[in-house]
Amino acid sequence: MKSIFLGLIGLLLLGSYTNDLKNETSNSDCDFNKDSMVVVMRFEIKVKPEKVALLKQSFDACKIEVLSSEPGCMDYSLFQSYNDSTRFCITETWATKSDHDAHMKLEHTLKHLSETRGIHDPSFKSTSNYMYWICPGANEKK
Repeated sequence: MKSIFLGLIGLLLLGSYTNDLKNETSNSDCDFNKDSMVVVMRFEIKVKPEKVALLKQSFDACKIEVLSSEPGCMDYSLFQSYNDSTRFCITETWATKSDHDAHMKLEHTLKHLSETRGIHDPSFKSTSNYMYWICPGANEKK
């Protein structure tokens, strides 16, 4: 019984040390402020069947403005499901968080949000939305 107890304490100490190393490594890999990192977002939505054309038309109009006037935008895409025409995936990549923040205040973005308000299927709850912060230089070969 005593050896089991000592073994458990040893495992806890080892786990604590390993977590400290992981945290130290991840913190030292990127010394950049989070707001200066590339932001990658993915949103999955489902719209009411009668609103599919509206979403596509509004998104495409907004995308033209985004790509022509927002240099911080690296990707702005809408994908429609092959199996369910009411289901979409939106991906966005921004050079910095401030680029995305500025995007959210621009006239064409506000217009798109206004046009598409209330078109979502209220029964749909995505489980695969995400936002990644990518450290500059993280993918460079060392």
